[in-house]
Amino acid sequence: MEVTRNHIICLHIENESDIGVCRRKSVTLARQIGFDEIKSGEVAIMTTELVTNVIKHGGGKGKMLICQLTSDKQQKAIEIWCCDSGEGIQNLEQSVTDGYSVKNSLGIGLGTIRRFSDEFEINPVTPNEFENTQLLNFKGYQHSIRTLKWVPSSKWMGNNRSLQIGAASRSKPGELLNGDTYVINHSSTTTIAAVIDGLGHGKEAHLASNLTKEQIILKADLPLDTMMYQLHSATRGTRGTVVALLKIDTETNRLLFTGIGNIEGFLMAAEGKKNLISFGGIIGHNMRTPRIFEFDYRPGDFVCLCTDGITSRWSSEDLNWKDHPQQNAEYIVNHFSRQNDDATVLIIRYHI
Repeated sequence: MEVTRNHIICLHIENESDIGVCRRKSVTLARQIGFDEIKSGEVAIMTTELVTNVIKHGGGKGKMLICQLTSDKQQKAIEIWCCDSGEGIQNLEQSVTDGYSVKNSLGIGLGTIRRFSDEFEINPVTPNEFENTQLLNFKGYQHSIRTLKWVPSSKWMGNNRSLQIGAASRSKPGELLNGDTYVINHSSTTTIAAVIDGLGHGKEAHLASNLTKEQIILKADLPLDTMMYQLHSATRGTRGTVVALLKIDTETNRLLFTGIGNIEGFLMAAEGKKNLISFGGIIGHNMRTPRIFEFDYRPGDFVCLCTDGITSRWSSEDLNWKDHPQQNAEYIVNHFSRQNDDATVLIIRYHI
């Protein structure tokens, strides 16, 4: 992907007063390029944690570069680089785990930065655009962190009128929070859909699955396999999730599928039933290489996804698939849910 960078700001980090300076500069740029108040607040938290990390763990001095990044599809992002002269991060996976700290602190900084970032890198190659900024071309600054956060695309705030959607989800009996969730994101001819199961149940599973849901919405423009890698990065330090991910294009009559974990799915087409194959692993922990499967998807076809909170006792032949997908989704959840887990069903029919 070709990108351009502009509005490059380079700031020195030397004491705690620079936390506020860097935060204000990053939030100002974030708002200028289209972030709303909530997402600008997340940029503020990321910046605060990065500068604080330099002061506490990075030798007390460093530099921060903030800029606008624009993709070849004109999608905008804020990109932040932060460098220091500390000892570096010896164990990344341990360092981004909430609660871990080598100093007297809460140990949530790097994990927070990673979760709020769409891209997160340690010591990446410096782009040519930065040659004149002296961000990394400065003796003593040996380590860097790069983060990037995309502005959500407005094209997904629509409705694909060719599709009928049915979804039902309930938490494990006795639990207030649901560790399962689903997401539907439309443009006029393209739909991104997913079913997400946070490992286990309760609060931690709920947090992991909803973070994954938010990231799918933010990354809806990405290819499905790239999106899976981004989800994997963004959910490090959480309980982890399993995900079944669809992209439906009603202009080309194609359906793309990729899955990690034990979410069951099938496509029912005129020529018969086709199972959707997920690969093993856990998003945020040990994900296998995602594989994309492509199918014809024509009027009258439907696709169904279920978490493992739905038992295997039901059969697709038991339902009348001419009924509205919502009716069938609710029937499956009401009659075939396990009592020891959350349960979710998503059905999407290409309306004739």
